[in-house]
Amino acid sequence: MSEEDNVKLTCTLKAAVAAATLLAGTASAQTEIEWLQWFAAENTTGFYEALAEEFEATHPDIKVKLVTQPFGKVRESIVTDSAIGVGSDVLGLNMPWTAEFMKIGLLEPLDDYLARDTNSFATEDLVQAPIGKIEGHTWMVPLNAFPFVMHVNMQLVEQAGFDAPPSTWDELREQAIAIAALGEGTSGIGLPFSSQPPANGPILTFLPLLYTNGGRIMDGTTPNFDNPKVVETLHFLNDLNKAGAIAPGISSRTGGVDLEEFIAGRTGFLISPGVHAQAIEGRNADLDYVAAAVPNNGIEAYRVHGWELGLSSASRNKDEAWEFINFLLSKDVNARVAAASNALPGNLEALEIVGEGAGDVMQAQIGILAEHEPVEELRQAPNAVGSWSLMTEEMQSMLNGDQTPEETAANVQARWLDLIK
Repeated sequence: MSEEDNVKLTCTLKAAVAAATLLAGTASAQTEIEWLQWFAAENTTGFYEALAEEFEATHPDIKVKLVTQPFGKVRESIVTDSAIGVGSDVLGLNMPWTAEFMKIGLLEPLDDYLARDTNSFATEDLVQAPIGKIEGHTWMVPLNAFPFVMHVNMQLVEQAGFDAPPSTWDELREQAIAIAALGEGTSGIGLPFSSQPPANGPILTFLPLLYTNGGRIMDGTTPNFDNPKVVETLHFLNDLNKAGAIAPGISSRTGGVDLEEFIAGRTGFLISPGVHAQAIEGRNADLDYVAAAVPNNGIEAYRVHGWELGLSSASRNKDEAWEFINFLLSKDVNARVAAASNALPGNLEALEIVGEGAGDVMQAQIGILAEHEPVEELRQAPNAVGSWSLMTEEMQSMLNGDQTPEETAANVQARWLDLIK
């Protein structure tokens, strides 16, 4: 080998060593953050894995470890991990878990992070219900949103003599009674008040109606069920029941049964999350179906459910974790997340992207999200899951004629306070 070749080989080896050293340094400096969620379990196309890789490509100093579990296991994992001092950095959250997680100090307040000038979004453009302050702080941000809507069987509406969906309580009462009077197994509206777990009928139907009446079940973080707006809403349901407008078998009907009955064309109205539109349109393409805002009694508001994101208070990589959340809430990415989850975006700036080429049902949901007030009280409700069962049992008694709306409200309040002692 010539001297010149020796020099070239030496230079090549030095360059290789330098490159290897640089790569080793980069690898050792890379921070790994863990994202615990159930979202990828509901989308098996690899969307969320690809999303993590996309983030890593523009943030080479951060590695995202996706930890995917079924929805029913995520809450338990978060609590258990926290108890033994381990856990993920970014948490997929369900709003009814909030009060419990705050009580055990599991969540990091997000106020300082939301105030950063470098964020890809404006806080005021987010769906507001999840970011409302509890005990002076914001604890989560919305990845997506599922507004509660009223699904409408227009064929039954027109057969009953009307040409448009009801927009007020009075119109809903009139139309539901008229549809039930058509006979042949039709019902005006279904109420899923089965005691079968999760026994969540009241949060599916009662709360959306209460919010359009300007009512609430909480006073801050304290149950406040026995108030005039709650009683008025209970009277509305009781009157519908006495008029024969509600589908029979209230005490055994689940949300799944209500959805099936609507898809089959036997129910005029169904109050449920807008995401059910996919099942309705996919399984009965011949149904003359539209989505509308839940009829109101003076207030244009909607109950919102969604997938939320939070930071673990025990995370050692909060800045890196927030950088990933910031990425997920950016306009383009958030629009893609919404599409992948058959939902609407948590960042309302992404609505214009989601709305491109969308059908009438999706456009109706976009209009509700953009124009009406979002409400979600289960974030601050103590023992939220337990409270659903109490509401279900007491509303069953009312609809069976065993007690008045006033007694129902008082009983729920007393039992709820006992539950959280």
